[in-house]
Amino acid sequence: MKQLPSILLLTACLIPATAQDVSPELRRDISELISLYAADSFRSVSESLGKAFVPNIYHEQFRTVLLSGKPVDEPEKTDCPMATGRASVFLKQFEPRDFDCQLVLERMHFHLAETPPEDVEKSMKERINLSEKVREAYRPVLRAREKSKEDEILRGNATREGVVTLEFGVQMETEAGGDDIRSINRGTTETGVAFYTRTTRRLEWSDLPEAIRLQEDKLPKARSWTFWVPADAAAQVEEFKKKQEESEDNRRAELMQKLMGAHGGVGAVISSGKKKKAAHRRPHLPEEEPVMQKIKVWKDNPDAPVETQPDVVSDMI
Repeated sequence: MKQLPSILLLTACLIPATAQDVSPELRRDISELISLYAADSFRSVSESLGKAFVPNIYHEQFRTVLLSGKPVDEPEKTDCPMATGRASVFLKQFEPRDFDCQLVLERMHFHLAETPPEDVEKSMKERINLSEKVREAYRPVLRAREKSKEDEILRGNATREGVVTLEFGVQMETEAGGDDIRSINRGTTETGVAFYTRTTRRLEWSDLPEAIRLQEDKLPKARSWTFWVPADAAAQVEEFKKKQEESEDNRRAELMQKLMGAHGGVGAVISSGKKKKAAHRRPHLPEEEPVMQKIKVWKDNPDAPVETQPDVVSDMI
């Protein structure tokens, strides 16, 4: 019985981590990266304030916010806005469960106490390498969490009254009215779920994703339309268009055979032409992995102000 804890520990270690979990190594790397930038911020504030800087107040405020696990919306109302603001940035870049707060604080103090490196260029390169290492390992984790939340929203919508599921997995909800969707001029776009930027701007029919525009005949008159466009909708559209093109090619080939007769030479020319066309077709290569979009559109005053509400910092990892 004395060996039971060891056996349980070994069993736990053998259980594979899910795509939404960070590895122990990544957790340490994130903690180290935060501690380095936290120490930099401390030095920067100290130098800018000079004798007015009170280290204990900065440390305590930074520690309190970081341990709370929640970003502060109005840092100017706290005892030390600069410390609050910096801690809030970290909590927006990384989920609290993905780093060790105590380790961050310990390593931050260590970096503040250590002697400045003689080789500054080498030290900077090491920091950049660590940042890139974290970025490469952390993005898949965030995307897996994003995908999970997207799927949860789409499943919930499918059971909600008033939401209609269209082709390509697009979901639609309308507000009663008599406007034609081609007359829209305003829209609110939310890109992503876990980490997104919401933008209200001038938006026209041609600006909507092709997954919506291809279904114009299924979009009723309304006051407003809200769409949920799955991350894979664009890929489904490409597959649909490819099948349409192949079907059209086959129809033309059959028509040519009927007009010209079943001659091998003609068939070879047609086949050769199709191969040549396929060779010049450029594949669909998205620059980055797509995410779900929530888009609401309506007809409004086109001169109304544009509004952007970012939910994360611009340099989000």
